[in-house]
Amino acid sequence: MDNYLNHRWPKGPGVQPPPVPAGATAPVQTEKKRSARRWLVPLVCIVLCIALLGSVCFWAVNGIAEMLAQMEPPTLPDDPRPRVSRTVSGSDWSPDDLPWDDPDPSVRLSTQSAGSTLSGREAYQSILPSLVYVEAVHANRFEGVSVGTGLVVTGAGYVITNYHIIDETVAIRVSLLNDSYRYFEAKVIGFDEEFDLAVLKFDPDDVTLTPARLGDSDQLAVGDWVYAVGNPMGNLLGSMSAGVVSALGRDEDTYGSALGLIQTDAVLNPGNSGGALINESGQVVGITCAKITGVERENGDSIEDAVVLEGMGLAIPISDAIPFVNHILATGRTWRPAIGIQCAAAEVDGRRGIRVAEVTGDAPQEAGLQKNDLILTANGTPVASLVELRRVLYRTGADGTLYCTVLRGGEIIDVSFQLTDSLAQE
Repeated sequence: MDNYLNHRWPKGPGVQPPPVPAGATAPVQTEKKRSARRWLVPLVCIVLCIALLGSVCFWAVNGIAEMLAQMEPPTLPDDPRPRVSRTVSGSDWSPDDLPWDDPDPSVRLSTQSAGSTLSGREAYQSILPSLVYVEAVHANRFEGVSVGTGLVVTGAGYVITNYHIIDETVAIRVSLLNDSYRYFEAKVIGFDEEFDLAVLKFDPDDVTLTPARLGDSDQLAVGDWVYAVGNPMGNLLGSMSAGVVSALGRDEDTYGSALGLIQTDAVLNPGNSGGALINESGQVVGITCAKITGVERENGDSIEDAVVLEGMGLAIPISDAIPFVNHILATGRTWRPAIGIQCAAAEVDGRRGIRVAEVTGDAPQEAGLQKNDLILTANGTPVASLVELRRVLYRTGADGTLYCTVLRGGEIIDVSFQLTDSLAQE
């Protein structure tokens, strides 16, 4: 029900005026005089009110203007973001434009044995102090910044993250998730673009860092519970999601990486890149790097019949990443240990292994490795897929010796030779 302003007039007989004293003559006023007096007083009141209101407004406006004139402009706080003195277009960018720091051969990472099982809350609290927010300024300032997550691995400020976060950027800063109001300028030690790995370094100043505990990703099995912690969307800092290991050893033919990636249904989003995939002991077993997204449909099918891809996140196994990270820490560059053959997975006489299609390197030829040999084991580890063979090569290193068990013409023989660095030959 609407309410309006209502006037209520008295009802009933009128009130009689008081009696006039005897001998008094009642003033006689014409109707015209009463009417003029009746309107004159309100009119004067209105004029006076308007004049008073105008005076007050004039005084107030003048006072505010004088006060503003006397005020000093506010002083803005310093922007902690690293200063970029120039603008480089994306096409002109090169890794030389990154802020670089020197490697340190004395720094070396390793995994730890599994500890006791923690609750989800305990696992989160154990990893949070070891994570940082990473922000990288693009070479073309109009493209803004790339944001992601990083993993503190030493008390001196070394950080592992994804390369794609710093690609085509010229300045980097990091912030601890448990102290997100303080930023540190970071520099690059080295990176591996193909494997999407980068090693950064920042000076923690007076801050005591908590290095992440690295677990053995080889001990993972499909169905194990894992947690992903990172910075989805770049502003939801320290978000945690839970899931299981969906698959192991996803290879490059399907997912674009020569490392066998961990597949998980833990929710990942942009900004989780470079974050931690941890096991139930709170140990880092993977570096979250990507998610499989999109809609798949057969040719000619309508969009309503398409299959939406969900719950398919990918992470780099930490045990596979460590050999490359350690080489970057020591030399500032990555490597690619190689045999010197062209090969493919195959099965011969009921045995699965790696069949040699061609021998291209001097060392395996001198060791007696031949075309059509089937490599069954490498350094004592069965190798039935290229992912398994690469894992052995990468952990052996370009300066190590590879011992192979080979099937040749129904006979088992042993050969050994030193690996080479294929990147050093480029």
